[in-house]
This record gives sequence, C-alpha cells and structure tokens, in this order.
Amino acid sequence: MSKNTNPAGQQLLLVIVSLVSLFLVTGCPGRGTNTTPEPTPSANGPTAKEAPGPAPSAILAGRTLHSPPGLTAKGEDAAKAVAAFIDWAGASLPEEQEDGRKALVAARDNADIVKAFTQEIANAQRSDHSRALLALALLGEMKSPAAEEFLRSFVNQPFPESGTRTEEGEILEQTALATLQAKAIDGLAYLHSKSADEEVLSQVQRHPSIIVRSEAISAYLWNQTNKDVGRRTLSQFVRKDEQRYLDQITRQAGERAASFNPKLEAYLKAHPEVIAPAPEGQRQDYGKPDQTTNPGAPPKF
Repeated sequence: MSKNTNPAGQQLLLVIVSLVSLFLVTGCPGRGTNTTPEPTPSANGPTAKEAPGPAPSAILAGRTLHSPPGLTAKGEDAAKAVAAFIDWAGASLPEEQEDGRKALVAARDNADIVKAFTQEIANAQRSDHSRALLALALLGEMKSPAAEEFLRSFVNQPFPESGTRTEEGEILEQTALATLQAKAIDGLAYLHSKSADEEVLSQVQRHPSIIVRSEAISAYLWNQTNKDVGRRTLSQFVRKDEQRYLDQITRQAGERAASFNPKLEAYLKAHPEVIAPAPEGQRQDYGKPDQTTNPGAPPKF
C-alpha cells in the first residue's frame, strides 16, 4: 500500500490535491486559446502584462468527471497520452483520485508509457518544477519495475554545490533538486523490491540533503509490512544526530485533528529540540516573562 500522507507512497492522492489550485489558477495546457482582451493600463499603478486565465468555475464546467485519459498507447502515441494524463491529473478533483490510480496501475507493464513518463520528467525538470514533481508522483504510483532504473538514476543526480543563495543561506537549486529526488525516493520505496529498498537505505545514510534523507526514512518505514523489523533495519543507516526522524509522524489523508494532534504532542514531548522558539517580540510582555506557548512543528523533511 502506498503512503497516503505527504511524506511518501500514495503520491497521486496528495500531489494531485496540492497542485489542483496551481493548475486551476493558471489554466490547463491544451484547453484552447484564451481570447480575453489585453487589460487597459491603469493610471493607478501597474497591471498584469498578460490577460487573466479562465476562472476555476469555467474550467470545471467544461470537464467530465471520472474520465482520465487512457494510458494504453504504444510507440510515439505514448508521449501524447502521458502528456494528456499529467494535464488531467493536475486539474483533477479529490474524488477522481481513484480513477487516476486505476489508470496508472493498469499501465504498469506498458514500457512505452513508462518511458514517456521519464521523458516528461526529464523535460519538466529543466522548465517546470511543479510538473516534474507531479509526473514523478504519478510514475511512482504506477509501481512499475520498468521505472526502477530511472528512479535510481534520478535520485543519484549530482547535487549542486552552488547556486542562487537566499539571505538565510539556502541554495535554491539544491532545494529544488532535493524535493524532486525525495519524490523519486517515494517511488523506489513503494516498489519495495530488494534492489529498490537497498537504494532507499543507501540514501538514508549518504544523501547530502536532509530533505531526501528524512523522506527516505519515512518512505522506507511506511512501506514495510513489519514496522519493528523495518525500524531496526533503518536504525543501522540513520545518522546518529538524525535518529529522531525514525519517530516522525505523518498525517493521513482525511485524518482529523482529534486523532493527529495527540500524535504530534507525543512527538514534541519526545523531541523538544524541534520546537521552534517563540518570536522575539513575544518573549516578553511589558517586562514580564512570556506566558505563551508555541508548540511549533517538527521539521517535515
């Protein structure tokens, strides 16, 4: 069973949901030309250079629900089918997730479809980070043995040592690649083959980004049938100063606060070092010690 939370596994469930707003705002590729006239410059300030896209209600009104594009094509037609499916997935609704998953599983043994997904990912990585993330999630959800070599190669792409640095010291190119490689790790862990599991465990120990290392821990454990055995195996690879990631919690799709909050509180109690300090301005109140509490949140990756 793939993971139905943010860290790993049921990638279709969560990535589609998280990207729905993005695709609805920007409009879906291949849905016709926007004929809205160019806006007239305003004397009150600058306006957008491009005409606005269609309203979400207009996009949804033109869609037939529960009808994902087919993934049965072969040869050159496979690329068109995969592109159409990614477009559909990006604009799909939560109630269509199972439709998409069934289509992906049915295409598991179609080598041409798998290859088309890998090409889409390679192309989007250079130009469209969100599309690359979505395509990786969909490929992982297929659980196709034919995708293992690509996923392994992807997660082993050289990690950039320099790039655009923020004021906080973050290198944007590193973060971008790490988030994509973490999604590739999800796919490997979901495959759950001996070689794929070995790759995940290797990345737990040696990947340069905590984003990937933490995701590898979570994804590996999630996809193990025997959690105790999986935890013992993981503990041999997790770095000494990152043992707390063995306890990281995940919020399942549809899980209510009533069940999730106690797990979060238990985690924070066990690992108080991850609690963020109160903002500087809240630490004192007219000379009196601050009485507020800030539960913070554990690092996600």
